[in-house]
Amino acid sequence: MMPTPSANTQAVLLLTSPLLQEGGRAASKEPVLSAAEYAQLAAALQQEQCQPADLINGTRDTLLTTLSASFAVDRLNRLLSRGFQLSQAVEHWANRSISVIGRADPAYPRRFKQRLKRSAPPLLYVCGNLELLNAPDLAVVGSRSTPEALLRQAEGVGALAAAAGVVIASGAARGVDETAMVGSLAAGGCAIGVVADSLETMSARPIWRQALLDGRLLLLSSDAPSARFQVWRAMGRNKLIYALADAALVVSSAKGEGGTWAGATEQLQNLRFCPVHVLSDPRGGPGLAALADLGARPWPAPASAEALQALLRSTEQVPASAVIAPEQVQQRCLLEGVSPETAQASSEPSNARSNPLINEPVPGSPPKPAGEQQTQAPAAALAAFVDELVLGCLHEPLSIDALAELLDVSRTEVRRWCQRLVEQDRAHKLSKPVRYVRLQPPG
Repeated sequence: MMPTPSANTQAVLLLTSPLLQEGGRAASKEPVLSAAEYAQLAAALQQEQCQPADLINGTRDTLLTTLSASFAVDRLNRLLSRGFQLSQAVEHWANRSISVIGRADPAYPRRFKQRLKRSAPPLLYVCGNLELLNAPDLAVVGSRSTPEALLRQAEGVGALAAAAGVVIASGAARGVDETAMVGSLAAGGCAIGVVADSLETMSARPIWRQALLDGRLLLLSSDAPSARFQVWRAMGRNKLIYALADAALVVSSAKGEGGTWAGATEQLQNLRFCPVHVLSDPRGGPGLAALADLGARPWPAPASAEALQALLRSTEQVPASAVIAPEQVQQRCLLEGVSPETAQASSEPSNARSNPLINEPVPGSPPKPAGEQQTQAPAAALAAFVDELVLGCLHEPLSIDALAELLDVSRTEVRRWCQRLVEQDRAHKLSKPVRYVRLQPPG
């Protein structure tokens, strides 16, 4: 029997998930909360020393009255009243062996909290063995169109990982991802697939069925199980794969385009969760040499399980940067939408009182003096959060229309935010056509 979602997870589902409906509307046709809207609500809840679960228990009416000055209480009430639809959705998913975990749940991967911090998905939809999230991982990624000889190498790496007791983490897509995972599973090992397509469809594929039954596979997604493939979902799941890994291997990649290239360059230049290795084989495409120029290491081709274990033990992790990547904005909800100054570091002592809305600072943000942490107004904190969010989208020049679509907000809001960043000398406005791009800090 699948576990019932915790009270916090149920509340976040009610507020942000279309449940069994397609698109962004609830079964009542009420628009679910966008990422920005939920971030504001979560910050307000934290200010009241409450958590999402308080919106579905006996304190709901009193709490909503307190929030009425800033939020459309009728809308929140209609979303929170979808208890029957939620029970139907949970039963529907459970019949497909899919469960939901939230950031406040013990099963939520610690590495997501430590590495992704504010941008960690508030909800994960999972099918399989959650204990695999705590094992050493090797990420193996590559293009869908990869020469057969390199696919066999990926398969061999998967088999070697199985012998070493290392979990293969990948995207479960055709090509390198699937081949590496199957290589490990066929050799009696384990794998984690972070999927960008429908989790319902993926978990039903015969290729994964036996490994799921044996407890040697975990499939997970930060999007609702019925969500169909979208390019931005494929891009967004890249950081989840790297966030799980002790080291990564890129088997093949185009240069300057495609999901493999985008994920690897984001990891090398911004996130730096783990070392990235590349095959030294020109058949893998021009992207491999280009990634090496950006700092990727040559794959040492360990010949034994002991050598692979030693490789993972020797990896040195690099602190994450301050970038919040744009794909994360599309994940529809932020369980810990709180201001950076109220955040707690992931190394908080285990005996400290836990609040699921308390979160770590934005990656790379310098610590602030205690007085400033206590006195910064919520509006200023929210503005700072929005600034970091928008800057995270501007790795490359984007138009107002593109930003508005990415962030799921109005063009007027996006224009105002971008103008503020330009005035702060944190972004640059380009012309012909008009676009905005982040300015790199000096030094």
